[in-house]
Amino acid sequence: MWKRFLRNAERGQAIVIVAFAMIGIIAAVGLMTDGGILLIEYGKLKRAIDSAAIASASQFRKNFEGTDLVEAAQDFLSLNQSEASTIIVYRCRRDPNTGDLETSVDGTEHAEDLCTTPRRKLLRVFAERTVSLGFMRVLGINTATINASSVGEAASIDLVLVIDTSASMSYETGGNPDYPDSSLDDPSVCNTSVSNPCEPMRSIKNVARDFVEGDFLFFPYDRVSIVAMTSQVPDGSRNTVTVLPLSYSESDVVNAIEGLNVFQPPECNWGSPASPSSGPCLNYVSGSFVGLECPLYRLGPDLIAGTADDGVKDISSCNSSNIGGALLRAAAEFAVDPIREDSFWAVIALAGGPANATDSYLPSFPYGYCPPSTWNDPVNPFCRDALAYTRHSDGDADYDADDYAHDMADYLADPVDGQGVAVYTIGLGRLIRNAPKGDPDAGEKLLTYIAECAGEPTIYGDAPADPCPPNPDTRVNSNHGFYSFSPDAAGLEAIFLRIASNIFTRLSQ
Repeated sequence: MWKRFLRNAERGQAIVIVAFAMIGIIAAVGLMTDGGILLIEYGKLKRAIDSAAIASASQFRKNFEGTDLVEAAQDFLSLNQSEASTIIVYRCRRDPNTGDLETSVDGTEHAEDLCTTPRRKLLRVFAERTVSLGFMRVLGINTATINASSVGEAASIDLVLVIDTSASMSYETGGNPDYPDSSLDDPSVCNTSVSNPCEPMRSIKNVARDFVEGDFLFFPYDRVSIVAMTSQVPDGSRNTVTVLPLSYSESDVVNAIEGLNVFQPPECNWGSPASPSSGPCLNYVSGSFVGLECPLYRLGPDLIAGTADDGVKDISSCNSSNIGGALLRAAAEFAVDPIREDSFWAVIALAGGPANATDSYLPSFPYGYCPPSTWNDPVNPFCRDALAYTRHSDGDADYDADDYAHDMADYLADPVDGQGVAVYTIGLGRLIRNAPKGDPDAGEKLLTYIAECAGEPTIYGDAPADPCPPNPDTRVNSNHGFYSFSPDAAGLEAIFLRIASNIFTRLSQ
């Protein structure tokens, strides 16, 4: 009997052991199953939070509200079917101008590690959600909490505005109904008037100022520089000038734009040896402004203007559209410390005609590359050949202002051997499509190349059908912008808005 009792007892122990083993097996299966559920849900949450961080960062711009950032994150979590019980957006809440910690409650939290130098548009999105479990309910564990975070960044912008300030930017002043006095075409008059009414320069400045003051740029995270194609002082030169280096200050940028002047050379002195001996001057007849004149530089001794020649006339110092020099100066802005390699680099260049001048320090002639074959040709244009697509190499006898502008554009846009800048060009006025000498579309062809082709190795002919004929063996995929044309200043606002929209689509990363 005793043995029978022991055998029955052992059977009872086995049942208990099996029961505990079943619980362990269920727990193991539960851990595997519910662990898999948690991993799947975490993956969904993480993907959703990554998208939410990008979406939220895209709202990190001028006049944003903290609630805008949170709502953008919530929307993307919902779109990814990953609702969260808790969403927190962290950002640097120190005033970027004073460094003081902002105390206003706007739905976001401060994170010191997101306060960088130089400033970056960084934010972190944290999300937490509760996941219902299956098998683990056997053990009394009904839910589990998972969380994820992701840092999003909207790229800051480093932008150079290149503005044509040649004398033609005052030639519409007298034709403006608000300024019927034709004497206002004289840049020495309209530059110094209280309202600074030089047209179309006044309209260009208004549009550029509105662009800077709008919602697109977010100072002091973004920076803007202003480059003018001519000097900005009376009796000035045709050399390009950096009016304002890349600046975090919106007010400094606006003031620089408002202070732009049309090129104002010295007054002509016709009664004595011409002063200057070369270069444009303001021509007055009986006290009335009649436009610009250029006492032609001669290879022989300088003579009183209007007397007989004793040498060949060199017009290389007469023209004022130094597009290549302005692009080179713009490119230099991106090489000055602090160099923000994570920002979006862009140039917006506005020109009123084709290139016909280069920098004064360049070799060969008073103002750089101006082949002698173009000096006295009544048909072909000054300082460039008749064919807008013809390219010559630096050092060739026919290397001209148009070639120089193409080369400087390549340097500006090339991401391998240059600066890798996205360039947007604007052609303004009739000379863009109706140049009086040479190819009438020379200005438009050049500006199209600068914005949409520069930086890509190409195969050139005299007149290819494609303005950007690619060389597929060496393509480098430059970060191109686009070219826009406006016959007058009235179309500039729409063009600037289109450029802003295009840049904005590239900012989130």
